[in-house]
Amino acid sequence: MSLEMLSLGRLHVARLCHDLGGIAGTLGGTLDLLGGDDPGLQDLLRETAQALRLRLRLYAAAWGASAPDMEPAQLAELLQGAPAVPRVGFDLEGLAHGTALPAGLVPLALNAALLGAEALPRGGTVHLGGDVRQGFTVLPDGRAAAWPPALLRALSGNDAAALLEEGGPRRMLAPLVIMLAAEAGWGASLALGAPGADGAAPLLLQPGPGTA
Repeated sequence: MSLEMLSLGRLHVARLCHDLGGIAGTLGGTLDLLGGDDPGLQDLLRETAQALRLRLRLYAAAWGASAPDMEPAQLAELLQGAPAVPRVGFDLEGLAHGTALPAGLVPLALNAALLGAEALPRGGTVHLGGDVRQGFTVLPDGRAAAWPPALLRALSGNDAAALLEEGGPRRMLAPLVIMLAAEAGWGASLALGAPGADGAAPLLLQPGPGTA
């Protein structure tokens, strides 16, 4: 899969998120106007609609083609729509504050955080830190924390595009992160000799020469 095909895929997802986002907004607005004798059910439906809005906003920024520059607080807000929430939390306090993340790196940061959540099958916290000049560190912290095998294979030199096709949607994040890093001119590796609290080494995403 070429980077051009990846960009085409982003455009399709952006359109999907746009169309479904309109439906979710209509659903939420309609629920606000409904009467009835079961406020508990209405609250549940309203919460479901809100969760759908958050999920679509996250996917539009992570997989779409037009994410704007974002402050760490905006990234944290988007990650509240991650499928792993509330079992997994996201700590972005380690990101440089006061400087917006460039639009071109927003998908990389979001997908790396989502990949960190996949490394926490029993829950925990994904710590995302760093800055544009030095790079980002992603550390999954929790019981039985372990990176997906697809990430280890991709970092070992296996073709990320081939892994993306082989693994399918449920295993797409590891090769996708590698591809996004390559697209930005960045590299990816696991820190040696620096395991997290439960044995998961931090994932390092670092700018290549001339990209910082």
